[in-house]
Amino acid sequence: MGFGQSPFPVHPLIREALAVNAGQNMYLPSAGLPELRELSRHYLSEKFGFNADDFKTVVGPGSKELIYDIQLAVEGDLLLPIPSWVSYAPQAVLIGDPIIKIPATMSDNYHITAESLEKAIVVARQKGMNPKKLNINYPNNPSGLTMPQSRLEQIAQVCRKQGILVISDEIYELVNYQQNHASIAKFYPEGTIVTSGLSKHLSLGGYRLGVAFVPKALNSIYAAMIGIASETWSAVSAPIQFASLKTFENEPVVEDYINTCTKIHSIISSYVRDGLISLGIKYPVLEGAFYLYPNFGAFRDQLFEKDVKTSEQLAMHLLDKIQVATLPGTAFGDALENLALRLANCDFEGKIALNYYIEHPGCSPESLVNACCPKIKLARQRLGNILTTSNRSICL
Repeated sequence: MGFGQSPFPVHPLIREALAVNAGQNMYLPSAGLPELRELSRHYLSEKFGFNADDFKTVVGPGSKELIYDIQLAVEGDLLLPIPSWVSYAPQAVLIGDPIIKIPATMSDNYHITAESLEKAIVVARQKGMNPKKLNINYPNNPSGLTMPQSRLEQIAQVCRKQGILVISDEIYELVNYQQNHASIAKFYPEGTIVTSGLSKHLSLGGYRLGVAFVPKALNSIYAAMIGIASETWSAVSAPIQFASLKTFENEPVVEDYINTCTKIHSIISSYVRDGLISLGIKYPVLEGAFYLYPNFGAFRDQLFEKDVKTSEQLAMHLLDKIQVATLPGTAFGDALENLALRLANCDFEGKIALNYYIEHPGCSPESLVNACCPKIKLARQRLGNILTTSNRSICL
């Protein structure tokens, strides 16, 4: 439950497109293949409610590199919700930008609110800091939770008022269980850079292709990003860019594939959540991605007896005692003593699960996991067996 990689096979249409374009061996523009820039921008903007004509596109070797590119191009301190994905803070450290942490709680679905954001900005400025950019991610890694449009709109209002650039990492936008994702760019188009890619909803992490949509109003930032790209990665692999056109053409069979894979992620993640709830660990209804971020504080006394007092010690304890891998909360910026872990629900054979679900539509989480996900089932059982209440083992 440590590594979060969507395990489904490459869709045949995309695999065929890559084979057909294997001969594409010329350098492409640093901003990306023009047709891909146009197609990706219109595809995602139409789905998630922002105006494609307000933005320009940069194609990069994964959205991670593009987020670093943006951070490098924009001077100022980084506002960062906690917990947040593991690379945002290290990227800021590499650049030398100070980080302003904004704690988020489970009661707020592990996302910031407009109030907590504005307070963080005001306090930071009182301390002489220079908050200039906010990095958000929804549905969220590590929590599997998202933000409603009303909260996005409120956050947009604060950022507009305070002059904050939003870096909106929407890589999981199509792994949204209710298919109701909306981009904050809909509410703050002049000050939001949206990043996305192919790795999550199409299981194409190894293709290393990401896109960033930069407001035309921020042309100086766009120019800086292209300059950075030119001096670093030059251009994303040409065969990959040409093949990726197929992912943004709204092909019905590809769209059905995305929806089916998302449904399977939802079922498996719900199975893990149900196990945690039966153990007495509260967790909101999952909304997207393929993670949970439970807090094991209810077992603090029991864990203290085993000299487990931090999330890092808890992760190592589970690895050593029951061979279940997790990531500690500290990897996501959380306090050391907060006994939170990220659980990734991806360790299964995607092709087997896909075939089973197609043959058994509407199957229960238990039947899908029993048939296709032995490691997920075993991990849930082992977590239940090692955690006790009143010295009695609980089997999930």
